[in-house]
Amino acid sequence: MANKKISLIDRLLHEGWFTNPQEATPWLLAGKVLVNTRQTFNANEKIPADASIRVKEYYKRCFVNKGGLKLHKALTHFNITVSGHTALDCGASTGGFTDCLIQHGATRVYAVDAGHGELSAKLRNHDRVINLERTNISDAILHTLDPRPTLISLDLSYLSLKKALPSCTKILQNTGEIVALIKPIVEVESVAIRQSGDINQRAVLIGVLKDMYQFFEESGFTLRGMTHSPIRGNRDALEYFAHLSFAAPGTNSEDNQRAPLNFAAIVDDSFALEKFDRNGFDPTHLPMHTQDTM
Repeated sequence: MANKKISLIDRLLHEGWFTNPQEATPWLLAGKVLVNTRQTFNANEKIPADASIRVKEYYKRCFVNKGGLKLHKALTHFNITVSGHTALDCGASTGGFTDCLIQHGATRVYAVDAGHGELSAKLRNHDRVINLERTNISDAILHTLDPRPTLISLDLSYLSLKKALPSCTKILQNTGEIVALIKPIVEVESVAIRQSGDINQRAVLIGVLKDMYQFFEESGFTLRGMTHSPIRGNRDALEYFAHLSFAAPGTNSEDNQRAPLNFAAIVDDSFALEKFDRNGFDPTHLPMHTQDTM
């Protein structure tokens, strides 16, 4: 039994890496399939039955970048129905969030980014994606979009949510939902921590989440939920998601008191996350039940 060998493609299909040989072919040709750390290009190669298999950047089978993995977890955790929404993805970059929103059924996604030339060709050519590059969230053009967005996702590299969310209020005209990625390194008040990048400190992270909660409440939002990102960000940083809607006058504090959040527990759970390994995914880690794989 120890010397038993089977074809590589049989292993890939049996273990759920791919659904058919045609789907596996581009990954093999690109040298992304590793057998015991060795690149292999031949689907019919006989390999040991107990050989270790990895597929480099396998998460890209589902989304154009790892941001899609992050947002998928948030949408699922918060039980957000994207189908039927016109969405705006701010900080789109190559389009991980945009890709995720499309696959979850958004009727249209405005992919907004201050840069240019970054959005994946797969998304630039998609009939439900509007590429708004060289655009800032504060630009007035976003206030007159037709159809108007009813859902905004935020993944901002350097801009604090405290500066971005007032613009979201104008874009949504005080109705709709926001899914915001909280990056503590951007939100922390300590200049020393921002410069050092040493943000993964329990007390600091809890303090950031409490501070953001207070900002949301004072700015007229209802914090409907908060959770940690399923993978770590750049420089191994822990990140979090907030699900926001607009509060009716006089109800925000009452609503939040009825559903208090345990910020310490959210932070403690996030510390269980290992460093993101772009080549360490297996088939069970990816969401394969989205609506549109394009």
